[in-house]
Amino acid sequence: MKRMIAVGLLVLFACKSDEPQTGAPPAPPDIQPITTGETDLGKKACAGYVAQVCKCAESKTELKEECEMAKARPEAFEMNTRAALASGDATSKDRRILVANARKIMRSCIEDSAGLMKKGCSLETAAAAPGPATPAPAAPAPAPGK
Repeated sequence: MKRMIAVGLLVLFACKSDEPQTGAPPAPPDIQPITTGETDLGKKACAGYVAQVCKCAESKTELKEECEMAKARPEAFEMNTRAALASGDATSKDRRILVANARKIMRSCIEDSAGLMKKGCSLETAAAAPGPATPAPAAPAPAPGK
């Protein structure tokens, strides 16, 4: 009898799942949706990288393969952003993954574009990289009489 009560209590405590488990991982945070500005910057960054690496590959044969591989990046970025922004039955997890992938592609285009100078590409080629999405604000003019 005591054994049945002990087993019953054990089962009761083991099956109690109404309370949150302390060892359970927290839910992943909602990722901010990709903005139009981010999309435009990503398109420019990847197109600029392709132009840079292919121009540099004209004089550096070791970059020819990188040039060919880089040509897929703008399309990959575009596909991820379109899928992330599309309406449909994608889950929030799917959208998080798509937005994260688009941002990774954009970041790699920017970083690899900057890394071309380390590979010996000229400054003129690297200067074609896209700048910030919005220009920096102008410095305020000094107050008169001071």
